[in-house]
Amino acid sequence: MSDQRANGPHLPDDWTDHPATARIDDWLTGGCENYEADRALAERLVRAAPGLPDMVAINRRHRPHAVTVLARPGDGELGITQFLDLGCGLPSQWNRKLQRHDPALTYEAARLVHPDARVAYVDHDPAVYAHARTELDTHPATTAVYADIRRMDELLASPGVQRLDRSRPIAVLLHDLLPWVSDHEAQQAMATLRAWLPDASALSVTHACTDLAPQTLADLAACYAEAGLVYRPRLREDIQALLGDWSLLPPGLVPTAQWRPLPPTASRRRPRAEHSFAYAAIATAPPRRHDPPSTGTDTVVAEPPFTAAPQAARRADARTDAD
Repeated sequence: MSDQRANGPHLPDDWTDHPATARIDDWLTGGCENYEADRALAERLVRAAPGLPDMVAINRRHRPHAVTVLARPGDGELGITQFLDLGCGLPSQWNRKLQRHDPALTYEAARLVHPDARVAYVDHDPAVYAHARTELDTHPATTAVYADIRRMDELLASPGVQRLDRSRPIAVLLHDLLPWVSDHEAQQAMATLRAWLPDASALSVTHACTDLAPQTLADLAACYAEAGLVYRPRLREDIQALLGDWSLLPPGLVPTAQWRPLPPTASRRRPRAEHSFAYAAIATAPPRRHDPPSTGTDTVVAEPPFTAAPQAARRADARTDAD
């Protein structure tokens, strides 16, 4: 059941001539939904950061792991049955032996715990949205939404998102999404979500971090910039600030590969943990609201944006220290 505008988003005639981050990630993880422009930029990125394929693989494998933790019921667990997957990207490859995608998609991981779990997938890339509609329309409790977190009011008001029941907790996934928007846009989106989500909800975030590998992340950002793509890895303290006053599940905000690490599998090569180049956290809503949820979006007063100059100075200091 897809959520689409009129006849759907328009794909320009030359859309395959320009690299797209979702298709770059697809190529880096062995997929086939990519084109020459994507492969050319991906090869330059890997020359700048040889650990990038591991970084992308770690992030992809973290998604079903986080969903399982969010969905699992029991003492001290969350037991969430509704998921809003922002920046869902292209699906991973189908595994015939497992009879699912590998790594598992959000709805696959959620339904291993809750057969009636509901998932809304969101992306602003028209090609990704088209894939989501094709992959997900056969599943009655999933919906694909064409929307952009930079216009959060429109996103939350879309029919697909409105199908989620705001009288019950919702888990929002923002995996490798916030580095692609400005400081102000990231902070505004997170503040809006924290105000909109019902009690006992959760935010699952992964975010590239300059603290872990300053020079590598600077080289990646420069390589993306040459292709006209703005990539903003942030300092750990700035990622922490995006989570506001919400509580973090143990082990807190840590490198993605260190977030409740799973045992290695014999079926495939394990990415090197030191190539995470990103932090992960799950933040849970404090039990602080007693008013009934509204049916629409809430007006949110923007928090003060990050000050660019101090942040840039800290990044410059970090790069100098690394050198």
